[in-house]
Amino acid sequence: MTWLNRLLYSTSGEPTLLEELWEYLEGKYFSVDTGRYEHISIGSGSLVTLQKVVLGICVGIIIAAAMACYDKNKLGSFVRTIVREQALWPDKAMTIYDLGFARNSAVKASLRSPNKLGKIVRCVEKEAYDARVKEAREAYVAEHGNEEGFFMPQYRLDFDNDHFYIPDEEHYRAEVRFDNEGSGWRAFILVCIVAVIAAALICFLLPDMIQLVDNMIGILTENDKILK
Repeated sequence: MTWLNRLLYSTSGEPTLLEELWEYLEGKYFSVDTGRYEHISIGSGSLVTLQKVVLGICVGIIIAAAMACYDKNKLGSFVRTIVREQALWPDKAMTIYDLGFARNSAVKASLRSPNKLGKIVRCVEKEAYDARVKEAREAYVAEHGNEEGFFMPQYRLDFDNDHFYIPDEEHYRAEVRFDNEGSGWRAFILVCIVAVIAAALICFLLPDMIQLVDNMIGILTENDKILK
């Protein structure tokens, strides 16, 4: 059996190297003697749960950093290209083919979303369609007195023919949001390192922090007895 098989698999019933590593880490850092606390009633399970919550927050920070890095590098390149090509007015709008992103599925998916590129990048054809919908709605309300029963389908982006631009008054905000400086993989790695170190320190020091609180409670209790 190779070392890789020994690391991941076990055919003899023995724990794998990964399982042995986890057992060691769990025994060393996640097994706490809660009997030493005299004034705080806390079970070992509760303390372990707190430590796992800290680790969960750490993982969440890393995931958020990865998503921010992805947005600013992958999606940001689309925004920066629009600004560089001066597609800042409807009459200067360009297709994603002209911008060089015809095969970029991430950009297409983000343009469909109202929460990412779809919130910054405008589509000329969609704006024209929305204007027609508004006119039709107003005419319908004028005739029927309310909007009940009015329906027009939402516009579906046609990436072969639609033209996109960023309004001139908003392109500075877009550039800041998708600025490439400081948002690369080096920044992501730095966030990961800081988050992991912080989580490890908190998990490691949490029992001692609780011990400190326990000692303070003991001191206050003794002082209260003396005053009485």
